[in-house]
Amino acid sequence: IIPIFSTSLQALFGDAKTHQTSVLPQAETYINRFGPGLILYWFGHAPPEVLGGHQDVFVLGHIPKVFMMPTGNLARDGQCL
Repeated sequence: IIPIFSTSLQALFGDAKTHQTSVLPQAETYINRFGPGLILYWFGHAPPEVLGGHQDVFVLGHIPKVFMMPTGNLARDGQCL
């Protein structure tokens, strides 16, 4: 389980140039303040090894199916389990 303290939703495809020059620097400002964060690209992204980045930035091209809420409860598809 990895705690996520900030989320950046990007309504675009995560290509390497945009990720490195625009999205990642913005996300790093939140990570420096709050801790590990998530970048979610709505339309997918380039392979992680091409994107590069920060060890506390997690990049996804889909919404996770299961979340752990701050209370410790799990939620799946918007419903608490």
